[in-house]
Amino acid sequence: MTTPQPPTVRGLLAADAGLPAPRPAVRPPAAPAPEDVERPGPRDEFEPGWAGLGEALPPGTAMLCVTGSGSSEQPRISMTWHHARTVQTAPSPPELPQLGLSLARLMKDATNAADAPVRTGCDGPWSTAYHQVRNWWLYQNALVRWIRDLIASTPQPQLVVWDNTPYNIPWELFYHEPSAASGGDGAWLGELVPVVRWTSVHDGPRVWDYSAPKHASKGGLVMLLDGDLDVPLGGFPEYLADPPYRTVDDLMARLDRPDDPLGLIMIRAHGSYSESANAFTIGGRSLNRFTGYPMRTLQESGPPVLLNSCASGQAMQDEQLPGRPVRSFVELFLRKGASAVVAVIGDIDIDHSHDFAARLLEDAADRPVNLAAVLREHRQHYAKRTRDSSGKDEQSIEKDFKLFLTSFLYVYYGHPETTLHLTHPGAAANGEALAATATAGAGARRTGSTGVGPAESGPAGCGEGTES
Repeated sequence: MTTPQPPTVRGLLAADAGLPAPRPAVRPPAAPAPEDVERPGPRDEFEPGWAGLGEALPPGTAMLCVTGSGSSEQPRISMTWHHARTVQTAPSPPELPQLGLSLARLMKDATNAADAPVRTGCDGPWSTAYHQVRNWWLYQNALVRWIRDLIASTPQPQLVVWDNTPYNIPWELFYHEPSAASGGDGAWLGELVPVVRWTSVHDGPRVWDYSAPKHASKGGLVMLLDGDLDVPLGGFPEYLADPPYRTVDDLMARLDRPDDPLGLIMIRAHGSYSESANAFTIGGRSLNRFTGYPMRTLQESGPPVLLNSCASGQAMQDEQLPGRPVRSFVELFLRKGASAVVAVIGDIDIDHSHDFAARLLEDAADRPVNLAAVLREHRQHYAKRTRDSSGKDEQSIEKDFKLFLTSFLYVYYGHPETTLHLTHPGAAANGEALAATATAGAGARRTGSTGVGPAESGPAGCGEGTES
């Protein structure tokens, strides 16, 4: 006979309510690491919060995803940060200043103001622009925190900015200032770390994939050279696979025939920005017109492309599809098969654009060079000049600020580890043919420039015949 046990409180409560005793709570499953999150199914839209976006990036590399939001009267941007197995979103979409964060617009305003006399003791237009952009970022608290964490977390940080907005924001000109507690000097992001860009590519799943390949480009140079942009070409004509082409149509015909892999395609032609794809042009051909060129050479071997033309790196929003990802010449060449694109996000002077290209080609002829690192070194050179004003007059200081901002016009789209190595195509006659194309009067526009090193004399002001 079983001895009866005294009733328990739980038993009495269950008897009164007619309910079973409660079961222990089940612990919720731990959230999976970002790389373990199941990849979204097929989509045609960009998902900035998808944790797998950064899975193809090298260690120490973060990705900032930027999308547009808000109204046309008060545009906003949404920022999502991918770094070290975490995904964070800025708590509130920051508003853009009324004039926008466009380096092209800032430089155009400074150019227009440069004709006015500078009063003694007052900042000139270029120093004003320099300090204005330095203070653009004060209210972006989440971005300030993310950049500080990235730079503090690894000895060799890198950043990929996936920007799907039409605002042409100069992310490389973010001014990093360490906290008072950590100490240290401030510096521009584009001189501190290799900054890589990306955009949604209108090619099926590439709209929402980071599809930049790690590419080691090796081969000769093919280039388009507008006739009125002829300048002494320094020591790189020997790397040309062909004499320079003079029209977009001729270059595109060249890129449509099979050949050995090329090292680099360079387009040095006039560019003009517009919010209409029919008026946004390089070399006299519109963005819409460019879509009709197959460019099979890009599909076959994926050489990088240097769009050494004004406005070639700017983006525009299709007025008929305002909610879709932006369009640009960069996106078009990536879609056609280029492994990487270097482009210009505003109007650039002939001298500066030539010197950048000459130095890049000279360096890449000696050894493989990392394209993202080359742009960082280019900015570092001019940033250093702005920090040393001892013994300089106001005119020299203004020139340094202008050269500094101009150097940040170059942006790079691709993979952080893509390299370029130029090789001899084996046709010495190419160099002779190229030299013969330089017009006799071209040297007069480049008085004081070496043609291979950073322009120590200030480039001519933007204007007719002086911008590329």
